[in-house]
Amino acid sequence: MEHANHTRTVIAPCRTAHANGEHVHQRRRVSRRTLSALLLSSLLWMGPRLTQADSGPLDCSKKSLSDAINKADDAAPTIVFTGVCAGPVVIRKDGLTLQGVGTAVIEGGSQAAVTITGVHGVALANLEVRKGLNGIVGANGAHLSLTDVNVHDNTVFGISLQTASSAVLTNVTTTKNGVHGLDVQTGSAATVTKSFTTVNNRVFGINVNGSAMTFAQATVTATGNALGIQIATNANAFLNDPTTIINVNNNLATGLTVVSGAHLVSFGGTINASGNGLNGVSVNAKGGLDLDAGSQLNSFNNGEGVLLQEGSTMTVFNIPQFSGVSGTSTINTHNNTGNGMTVRNGAVLTFSNAAKIDSEQNGAVGLAVDNGSNVTLVSSTSVTSILTGNTGKDLSLTFGTRADIQTVTLGTYTCDTTVLVRGASGITCPH
Repeated sequence: MEHANHTRTVIAPCRTAHANGEHVHQRRRVSRRTLSALLLSSLLWMGPRLTQADSGPLDCSKKSLSDAINKADDAAPTIVFTGVCAGPVVIRKDGLTLQGVGTAVIEGGSQAAVTITGVHGVALANLEVRKGLNGIVGANGAHLSLTDVNVHDNTVFGISLQTASSAVLTNVTTTKNGVHGLDVQTGSAATVTKSFTTVNNRVFGINVNGSAMTFAQATVTATGNALGIQIATNANAFLNDPTTIINVNNNLATGLTVVSGAHLVSFGGTINASGNGLNGVSVNAKGGLDLDAGSQLNSFNNGEGVLLQEGSTMTVFNIPQFSGVSGTSTINTHNNTGNGMTVRNGAVLTFSNAAKIDSEQNGAVGLAVDNGSNVTLVSSTSVTSILTGNTGKDLSLTFGTRADIQTVTLGTYTCDTTVLVRGASGITCPH
């Protein structure tokens, strides 16, 4: 016992050593204070760990957000932060959540502001990402969600999904980025819900290239870009339901384009295109657009309303007993400077069952079909297309066109000797 400091000790036997045939017992003295510290350390190690969110927001004026992410070691850590945080931020932790409070900004500088690479279940919410080379990048099979996120003023892309990554975007805004607002490429996929707004990006508001895009119960607005939305290079896009609305307005060239073998399907959704300098909607280079289940395509006050060309197809239809929707799938093209709708260069336009086109008051032709293209207007007996009141002819069929026209209210028309036409419309060629 050590009475000098009145500290009780515990004698712990250690190894027994042999010296000259005698057992020498070594003893270790451990103070009660030391045992208490060891016990407390053990309990803390065994118990649950607290996330940073439990101790209040991280203030980026005092601490590094990047360091906090790198040190996060919980199973699904949540980091709540506020202030203007210096990037780049790289996330390599499954299940990590970044939650902004108040003014919560991540700035990228000369690199990507936020990169999520190869991990799942990452969530970013209530924050702003700006002034990076790219704003937010998902790469190498990353899976993430963005909610109430504003991404702007980045040099290249606002949001980029690459190399088989995927994201769910809810109430997201991308503005004033140097190339695209949202870029989905190399086998990636994006789902947009609620609102998505992409404004004043230098090239595309949304670019889906060789990938997949789903709009589900969404309102999408693409305004003031060079081109609003592009679906390209064998990509697939889907308007999932009747509540989904795509607004492509006042873009420099085209509002919405489907090109290079890509395909867009609308199941009851609405596409509104207005004020675009070149085309409201275009389908080019063996692209495809299907309007089903009472879908609406409205193209007003553009250079040209709808352009279908270069071996592309557009099918407008609704079979209520299959779709469960009683409405009529419709293309409305009014008050465009040029043609209401142009079909040319081997393209195919088909209206069948509960489907129609209404093309009126355009500055040139209501429906112009040319150069070996095919048009079919064979709708239900209760559905009639309307081609009237256009400044030029209401219908023009030229240079090897094939037409089957059954149900239409038609004003003026023209067709040449190369045209083959049939149906109950009363059209005879040449005329």
